[in-house]
Amino acid sequence: MYSLPVELLDSVAQYLPYSSLATLAQTCSTLCPVAQRVLYRSVSASAWSQNLCVIDTLAKKPHVARFVRSFYIAIDSLAPVFLAYYRQLAKAILNMSELTSLTLLVDSSVSWVLKEASSRIHFPHLLQFTCSFSFDENVARFLDRTPSLLELEVDSIPTVFTRNSSFPYLAPTSIPQLQQFIGSSRTAKLIVPGRPVRSIHLNGGGLMEDDIPLLARSTVPLVILGAVTNVPPVPFLETLHRHVPHLVYLRVMSTKDIFMSPTAEFYEQVASILTSFTELNAFELSGMHWGSQVKKNDGAKRVWQSAPLQTRNYPEDDLLFGSEIFLAY
Repeated sequence: MYSLPVELLDSVAQYLPYSSLATLAQTCSTLCPVAQRVLYRSVSASAWSQNLCVIDTLAKKPHVARFVRSFYIAIDSLAPVFLAYYRQLAKAILNMSELTSLTLLVDSSVSWVLKEASSRIHFPHLLQFTCSFSFDENVARFLDRTPSLLELEVDSIPTVFTRNSSFPYLAPTSIPQLQQFIGSSRTAKLIVPGRPVRSIHLNGGGLMEDDIPLLARSTVPLVILGAVTNVPPVPFLETLHRHVPHLVYLRVMSTKDIFMSPTAEFYEQVASILTSFTELNAFELSGMHWGSQVKKNDGAKRVWQSAPLQTRNYPEDDLLFGSEIFLAY
């Protein structure tokens, strides 16, 4: 057994249940790291999973922490932890240098848990980073150490304090491979320009028409966009078409005149603008999926819905919609 290649042992260990891996880790010094590599490859910690104590292990045992590739932690605000726990989390992050995915859903004020790691090591393999922090100095310095990052979520729930705070400096050479951003429009305006961002989902706050040219400064065409705006939909879509005409998927939540029923003229205006997006395949406006179909004799073009959809397309619908069963719901 001791002469078997480590790669073969690792391959066999992948098929063992966790209970067997835990037993295997206690057998001998040769098989212990084999079992630990599988046991700690993906760590998900939360109060409801009752495994928050794993942070202490990762903080105290760097050789174990280096096995972690994916790390997720969620701490409910209704069940807070002591400050000492966050100090241990900071040590655990420092030790997990081989991460490919990192999710920190914790108290938004403890971004300092990134500080020690970002001042001492790099995360060359990290591809995805999600956090509940605002975009502050600690986050910016951490991003300086993630050259391979592809997906980033930060500042998703901006507070009054963060909206009025100044931005930290982020070097143009940081996160050079970023492809997807999720967060606030204020942070997107700093993160997106000069980087190959293809997908943007904006949470909280309103995307203004003046913000769109900044998002268009991605080094590759923007193909996916989800945003909230208080600009009327028609001029907003016109501005989008001028600056980001290659959209494939578009989701817009407009808070302007949100309680007014759309008119037939409004449907026609929206359909006309959507037709100008030659690559657009799906569009959603304030929760309404906009119907479309491929144009006959021209599969490269789409015909977009220009009138409200009929709620009853078949005679038998009358039986369903008028029944007591349907009305009960």
